[in-house]
Amino acid sequence: MKIAYGIVALLALAGAANAQFVATNAGPINSDGPIGTGTNGSFGATYGGAGTIFGNVAFTGDLTSNDVGSYLSEARWNVKNLSTGAAAAFQFASGNTWSGTVNVAATRGMFLWASSGDNFSFEAYESYNDSGIDASWSNVSFTFNSATIGTLGNVNAGDIDFDTFTSTFDTEIAIYTSAGVLLGTNDDAPSSLQSQILLNLAEGDYYVIIGGYNSLFGNGGASGGNAAGDFVLNINGANAGSGSLAAGGLAAYSLTVVPTPGALALLGLGGLVAASRRR
Repeated sequence: MKIAYGIVALLALAGAANAQFVATNAGPINSDGPIGTGTNGSFGATYGGAGTIFGNVAFTGDLTSNDVGSYLSEARWNVKNLSTGAAAAFQFASGNTWSGTVNVAATRGMFLWASSGDNFSFEAYESYNDSGIDASWSNVSFTFNSATIGTLGNVNAGDIDFDTFTSTFDTEIAIYTSAGVLLGTNDDAPSSLQSQILLNLAEGDYYVIIGGYNSLFGNGGASGGNAAGDFVLNINGANAGSGSLAAGGLAAYSLTVVPTPGALALLGLGGLVAASRRR
């Protein structure tokens, strides 16, 4: 499967917070089998803006049936940052068998780190492989927008308990470092469809990501699942955030872990001792 890098439009690059990345391809691009199938079509594009984290992708494209019994919902895309290895899979269309060509347009949540010069691949694939080429895409456009990130404030270093208890739907949760390293993820806590992670975190900045069932989390990126509803985020048993997620959405929060008061006191005492030795 050969990837050709195409023309990329870069908009609003004055700062990472406003970065936008647009990748297009006229096609046709075959959508045939699972990710990595040799008969799948793909194209590439290079991001040239400031370092950022993308928070959602708006997609549009024309999908043509090859009349082999494939469902609209089976035609999907895998987006991969080849520079970091992070990948996110997306289902933009929904429905059963169809004939002819339909336009597909949808926006899905994601959390994807990107730096200037990163190369991306866009592979069309099928969640179920019918005989023959299932379908083909044309006039494809991906528009990535920088993430909107809430702020949780400061939490003392040590064991930290994150959960989504009392949310109204089947959630998933993940914790990342500021550089995009996945530290932990959870789908269902014991006897619950909600999620819980207990991590021992040192001082530093982190991200907490909440999605619906079937969200995908990995180093450098995440994509939202199809479950939707109202979520609640608790930290150490106390409510820290809440909101609503549509299908395919993700909620992202930043968190700063600071030294415990005892550690600060010891740090100060160490400074006094060091100062006395210099006299």
